[in-house]
Amino acid sequence: MNRRVVYTSDMHGNEKQYETFVEYALENKPGVVIIGGELPPKGRITEGYPKMQRDFLSQRLPTLLLPIKENHPDTQIYVLPGNDDCAVNDEVLNAHPDLFTNIDRKRVVISGGLEIVGYSPVPITPFSIKDREKFDLTDIPASYAKAYSALQKATYNLSGIRSVMDDITSDARWEKFRFVDEDRINSIQKDLESELFRTNPQGTIYVFHTPPQDTPLDVIYGDFDKMHVGSFAVRQFIKQQQPFLTLHGHIHETVDASGEYADRVGNSVAMSAGNHNEDSKLSILTFDLDNLSSVERIKLPCSSFGKFTKKMFGKIKWQTLTTKDSQESKQIE
Repeated sequence: MNRRVVYTSDMHGNEKQYETFVEYALENKPGVVIIGGELPPKGRITEGYPKMQRDFLSQRLPTLLLPIKENHPDTQIYVLPGNDDCAVNDEVLNAHPDLFTNIDRKRVVISGGLEIVGYSPVPITPFSIKDREKFDLTDIPASYAKAYSALQKATYNLSGIRSVMDDITSDARWEKFRFVDEDRINSIQKDLESELFRTNPQGTIYVFHTPPQDTPLDVIYGDFDKMHVGSFAVRQFIKQQQPFLTLHGHIHETVDASGEYADRVGNSVAMSAGNHNEDSKLSILTFDLDNLSSVERIKLPCSSFGKFTKKMFGKIKWQTLTTKDSQESKQIE
């Protein structure tokens, strides 16, 4: 079976990026295509926001991805919603199983004993939409306590809105929401202790929308310096379970800020495309499941002029892994 993978995330409905992504897949014929979160457009938080996303997921997304299946019917397409994607629309995302599979909290067999699992929730953000946000930790390890407390104070906004379906009108709408102390029990950490995530980690690709804490994959530009805003729970999970591979998104600028797109947590490889939906280029990762050292991060131009320039001058790629745990820089092995 073809075990070539193409991965990106955070396109946020940017149709030029989707078209470029599909063009690359058509040309390079991967066996597996993965989009790791933030599928429909985002914008101002209006009453029409959930319906706008619903229309994109039901109409535009299938149309955009259909050429892959039409030309390469054996290619498997896996998608994952992100924290800006209204959860009330998940039923629509699940309505096209012949075209793509929503892997959020689902385990699917890929090939050769490898499986894939997705997880869309992220730690609580400063932003308004709380559909897929959770407290990161319930039981806080002593080694994380100080940093976790500081990050909560700096970034957690406990009040916001969640999308719900109106029982009377059957339309999606917003409902005010606020996290309370009892919500700490239902954390990302607790979710990752379930059998779904603890089964066969060495044979599983985990697509977490949130990146692990204190890696090159979770770096933002703060008010005075760069900050790490990833998940302590996801980092703990990776250290303990040592998965075959983890893929991440959520933090658009992380590769620009850190200079790296991949890391090792223990012996596990974690990677992010570092794609930004407002960029004129699409950032993707492409690699062979039988040889993770084949990974390339490629920036694909989305304009006609950019595509012509790429043909003339080639592509941008980096292949160095920085290993936080060992403080060494090494190739993926």
